[in-house]
Amino acid sequence: MNDKTKNIIGWILSGIPIAVLLGSAFGKILQNEELVANLNRLNIVNNIPVLGILLLFMIGLYLYPKTSNLGFFLLCSYLGGVIVGEVALGESPLLGIGLTTLFYIGTLIRRPDISGIRF
Repeated sequence: MNDKTKNIIGWILSGIPIAVLLGSAFGKILQNEELVANLNRLNIVNNIPVLGILLLFMIGLYLYPKTSNLGFFLLCSYLGGVIVGEVALGESPLLGIGLTTLFYIGTLIRRPDISGIRF
């Protein structure tokens, strides 16, 4: 498989979670009722728009080539928090696990230097 193909596959796999996270960030900033209700159940009440802005910042770090490694690790941590939140709400963590897996595999296909793995 050539580098161009790997790059395309990697962006598709990591682009799906990025699109979902963008939706989540704007939902937090715009105070989506369902999202706010779930976050209130987790006792995250006062800083919901700030979380959305931080999420946009992390996505920006990931998409900017010079800071993509930092963005990658911050978003992996954020997605870990998503999984914990799903478990704390009594929901299935499969969505968070699936998004994290797609994000991680997609990034590692495009940027194997992050882990040292060569595909």
